[in-house]
This record gives sequence, C-alpha cells and structure tokens, in this order.
Amino acid sequence: MWRLLSLLALWLGTVALSRAELTTAQRQGLQVALEEFHKHPRVQWAFQKTSVDSAMDMPFPAGTFVRLEFRLQQTSCWKRDWKKAECKVKPNGRKRKCLACVKLDPESKVLGRVVHCPVEAQAQRELTEHQQAQCNRVQQAGEDPQSYYFPGQFAFFKAPPPS
Repeated sequence: MWRLLSLLALWLGTVALSRAELTTAQRQGLQVALEEFHKHPRVQWAFQKTSVDSAMDMPFPAGTFVRLEFRLQQTSCWKRDWKKAECKVKPNGRKRKCLACVKLDPESKVLGRVVHCPVEAQAQRELTEHQQAQCNRVQQAGEDPQSYYFPGQFAFFKAPPPS
C-alpha cells in the first residue's frame, strides 16, 4: 500500500513539475504556436495540448528564440472555440506531434514563427532538413547579419580601392 502511495506521489510530482517547467518565453511561444495551428484552414476541430516533449529558449540580441516539441489531441469543440475550458479531449481523437519555432522580441512581439503539426503516425520520421532550415530562418529573424563572426571572416586583408 505504501509503495503505491509513494509511486502516486512521485507521479503527481512529475506532472506538476512538467507544467511548471516552461519559462515565460516558452509559454508565450506555445500560445503563438497554438494560435497559428488553429488558424490553418484545413483544421476544423479544436485541439488541446496533451504534453510538451521538449522546450528550449535562447536569448539573441533581437529577442528570444523558442523551440518546442509538443503533442496535440482533438477535442469535441470546433476550432473557433479552442480556448474554451469546456473543450475536452476526445479519447479516440486525432493526435498530432508538433514542432514550433518562434522568435519573440523583448516586448513579446512575434518576429517569426514556424509551426509544423503532422498527424502522429506520420511524425515518426525524423525532422527533415527543410523543417530545420525553416527553424533556422526563424531563429535569425530580426538579427543584424553583421553582428555574427564567421570563421575566416577576418583572415584575408582587403586592399583599399585604387585611387
């Protein structure tokens, strides 16, 4: 009996930890991703986040880049009602595995975003180079291209133009 109670307590602790572990930027990025997903014309039903598999954010001079991998499941509500609390997940509803890359400026304005949510059965394939390239473009959104140092950038002397 004590063993079951201790396992239950550990599980509840990890559930509470998983909800509390998202930073402010990650929560904002998730909100932007959910809004973008529900704007898609082919989506008819509301979906609800069931889990966050990975979340990271990186500060940049122009703002914060957020990369999220999360899962969605279909609810019984239409997509226009996706924010309503009474929208419950359908037990046999469609499932999606999402990748979202969002760049937020210091005032939380969206500088760039990419949201890719294939049906979970299709998501078994690895992240494609195209999706990674899209995330990289979002990551560089709003940045000054002159602010980065590239190896070899200063290796050659540039002669002044002839007078």
